Amino acid sequence: MAIRYWLVVQPLDRARELVAAGCVQVPWGARSPLDQMRVSDGVILYSPRVSNPDGEPLRAAVASGRVVSEEPRQWGNAARSPWRHDVDWLPDARVSSIRPLRDMLELTRDDRFWGERLRPGWVEISARDFDILTDAVRRPSPDPSGFMLRTLRESGYPDVMPSGSRDDRPRLIR
Repeated sequence: MAIRYWLVVQPLDRARELVAAGCVQVPWGARSPLDQMRVSDGVILYSPRVSNPDGEPLRAAVASGRVVSEEPRQWGNAARSPWRHDVDWLPDARVSSIRPLRDMLELTRDDRFWGERLRPGWVEISARDFDILTDAVRRPSPDPSGFMLRTLRESGYPDVMPSGSRDDRPRLIR
């Protein structure tokens, strides 16, 4: 079966709780949308607001991950038992505004009212949109330290840093 990709709408406070718990839940805890998700499907959490219902507008992708459970299961107590899938979330994801990505995403390109499609709380997206949003929330790798650059040069990579330079500023690796 082919891998599918999903964008799930949750306010930022709820999204952070879901990431900490290692799971995904559609709004209202419904099961039927989760029944369509399979192992290895990609999931993006999108937060239109900081908190629900009257939080400040955010409009940002906040997490990216892959479904790891075969079937959804109920969490919680008898009063409130939402359905959830276990998800392996990208570690240390950052909040990334959707505004600079709107012209790149198939979901939002040439559609002034794209937010209307998110009203159910989840929508299937393309693999390309998933990759773009995953890159947007991924923390950038740190610049290599001067120590690391010197170590690389001494290990036989002479083009890493000019031989006369001894400072700890990062240099371009070619």
